Amino acid sequence: MTNSPVQIVLNTSDFIEALDNKGGGSPKDFFGGNDADFVEHRDYLQESLKEIKSMQLVSSFAKVSYAKVTLRQAALAKSHRPTSQVFKRDTAPVVGAGDLGELFVELTPESIDTISRKFNRAETTVAYKEKDGKTEPKPTRLRSEIGAIQDITPYAESDKRKFSVKEAIDWLSNPQTGGSYMVELFEAPPPRQDWDLLSNYKFDLFKTFFDGLEDIGEGLLASRISTGTGAAVVFGIKLEKSTTPPVIQLLSLTTSAVKSKSGESHITDLDVSKHDELLTFLGKHPLVKKITLPPIITQSSAAGKIKKGDAFAIPEMGQESSYPRICVVDGGVSDIYGNWIEDRWDLISPTDKDEDHGTFIAGLAIAGQTLNGNAICNEADGCKIIDLDILPLPGKFDTYFPRPFQFFSELESAVQELKARTGVRIFNFSMNIEEHASTTGYSPFAQLLDRIAEENDVIFVISAGNTKLIDARKEWPEDTIDALKILASSRNDTIKRPAESCRNISVSALNPPHLDGVIPYALSNYSCRGPGLRVGLKPDFAHVGGSGTLHPTLGHGLLSLDSNGTIVDGCGTSYAAPNVAKTLASLDHAIEGIVSRETLIGLGIHHAMLPDSLNDKDLRNVTKHLVGFGMPRGSEEILNGPPSAITLVFANRAISGHKMSFKFSWPPSLVSNGKCFGHAKLTIVSTPRFDYKYGAEFVRVNIDAALRQMQNNGKYLGRLHAIYTPDEGDGSLLEKDQIEHSFKWSPVKVYEKTFPRGVGPTTQWSLDVEYLARDGVTIPREGVPFTAILTISDPGKEKPVFTDMRQMLQSLGVQAVDIQTAARIVPRV
Repeated sequence: MTNSPVQIVLNTSDFIEALDNKGGGSPKDFFGGNDADFVEHRDYLQESLKEIKSMQLVSSFAKVSYAKVTLRQAALAKSHRPTSQVFKRDTAPVVGAGDLGELFVELTPESIDTISRKFNRAETTVAYKEKDGKTEPKPTRLRSEIGAIQDITPYAESDKRKFSVKEAIDWLSNPQTGGSYMVELFEAPPPRQDWDLLSNYKFDLFKTFFDGLEDIGEGLLASRISTGTGAAVVFGIKLEKSTTPPVIQLLSLTTSAVKSKSGESHITDLDVSKHDELLTFLGKHPLVKKITLPPIITQSSAAGKIKKGDAFAIPEMGQESSYPRICVVDGGVSDIYGNWIEDRWDLISPTDKDEDHGTFIAGLAIAGQTLNGNAICNEADGCKIIDLDILPLPGKFDTYFPRPFQFFSELESAVQELKARTGVRIFNFSMNIEEHASTTGYSPFAQLLDRIAEENDVIFVISAGNTKLIDARKEWPEDTIDALKILASSRNDTIKRPAESCRNISVSALNPPHLDGVIPYALSNYSCRGPGLRVGLKPDFAHVGGSGTLHPTLGHGLLSLDSNGTIVDGCGTSYAAPNVAKTLASLDHAIEGIVSRETLIGLGIHHAMLPDSLNDKDLRNVTKHLVGFGMPRGSEEILNGPPSAITLVFANRAISGHKMSFKFSWPPSLVSNGKCFGHAKLTIVSTPRFDYKYGAEFVRVNIDAALRQMQNNGKYLGRLHAIYTPDEGDGSLLEKDQIEHSFKWSPVKVYEKTFPRGVGPTTQWSLDVEYLARDGVTIPREGVPFTAILTISDPGKEKPVFTDMRQMLQSLGVQAVDIQTAARIVPRV
């Protein structure tokens, strides 16, 4: 059958036009015209502000503090935010956010007085207007904003810390933690030489914080952890057994890790009274936002492994062949692979490393198809490996990484240098983080991986994590209802950090297809699952990771090699991740030039498919949390479709005040009696600005795409639905429902629809890419990069859709070429 390669549209800038997005709407009266209830609510909020002011006036730290503003559920949308009249930027600025509908605001005694006076100016008797034959309240913006606020409370010690001193001592006694508390601040302290520019309140705020740390005494080390633009302000604070005076570093460490010199001590001080003193101080100081315990970084340990015992002949590298490349971020890869290993980082001493885990992963990339067949490993054998050995044996971690977050500083240095030396862009990260039960939210480690990926133009493929043996689920059953019961009763199986990273990819595990007694391609019983965030889907993909239930002769059903070159079998999400990494690396290798991160991720997601065992309408609400967008097809199949379909790629940037609008005609072979038939699928991947200070609202710009059909009145009607949308869903969902079901604010969105009965009344369509910014956010000057991918196909696989669309594009003057060679012509793919 003739292949129909993916087409990239070169002249996307020709389709940029002004964006008419007025948004908003009239102010809403959240009390429905009930004036007495409004007055009672206004007085309640004023009393709350008065209490906060009283606390400020007696504070021994500073007269500035932070409060938590909780919004009503009906006021979550941008148009209702109380920021144009109440919490204005020059009076009481919003400095962050927590969970959905929680804002953090900065208050002083003077700003509280200003707000309280403003409250008194809100009308206590609302006006009314006639609309569509009904009488509705017509409040002022001020009254509406006051009504949008449910509560204003001081940010208290209980908001900052969720663990006891004893729990902290027990956790920090494990040397794998590194021993540092992670302390997030509401605001970044400026360099000390600039403190003369601060207001008196801010000067007191910062000075009392650092004076208080110094008062803790010898052995205290505090260092800023850099997590990039829009980063949360996080300090690592450690207590060591040392006579060294307190060390406080306002700037982040940028040095790479080195193994500690013999005899150099970095022993964590576990004195209870000293930790109690530190935690009490941090809990009371108004600058502190959050105190969490450090994680334990481990390999995403195999859920099982059995020695097979047979030696394996490593395939030779073809002299005239070229291969994709993957960097394995792990404890090391054995030298059994010879010249398949292109480069090494060589951080960990041979006596301090275990190479079995990394060697198994590399084996799947190099010889997975020979060992397992193409039903499991759908990419051709052969892959260059870059060995980033960074994780030492348990008990050796603090020998290599004695300072807070030094592990990630080393990772960043290694990524920068190894990419420069080899050009590698896909990093297999089969490591996860064990956290204390009190830890919540988007982890600083995900933030760091986000920044490293974006700044270095790479992609981390992260394992979703495995449950502990005691928490493994029963095997996936054939009956859907039984499957839902198993999921409902399972515990402790949420995806592990940093798999929630939104700039990167996470992968859950599926059963192999060839084992008796387990459902082919069903979710493996050990695989962790989502939801991981309020934004988007996690995990993103699923792939075969081996069965958690042993087959009497075939074991876990997934084969690779150990560090001695012996065939072994095993299971774990660690071993599902490299198959996805190999597909992304193969796409990157097959397409000439530099392919954008958005395009690589988009191609994988757009062509992912749900396993039959999970493609059931009764499972729709849970499937997305198990396997994300599904199991990616092989790179050859992705890049070369059938003649009955065409895939168009649009890579550009969303710029302020504009949208991309591509007008076209539906393929004639899919038109009958004026109606359009067939199937359409639309994927968009973008890299919007992140600001982690805003909690669940850290994605600050929403890039969206729509496929619309022209109606008789000249307007365009959207025809696609977000995948996984409930049958009863509609287009007027509340903000929280749009986030849950329609990918609002997610950097990745997928929409599709089949038209078995045809849709009319015209054959004119438009692919539109638009944006929506959060309250107070502007689009950066350089724009927001995105890739939109549209496939139009004939479900019957008969119509010449590819030829039809190519002819139509040429008639419109659209420049479209095979994506694999497009870099010869256009700089952005």
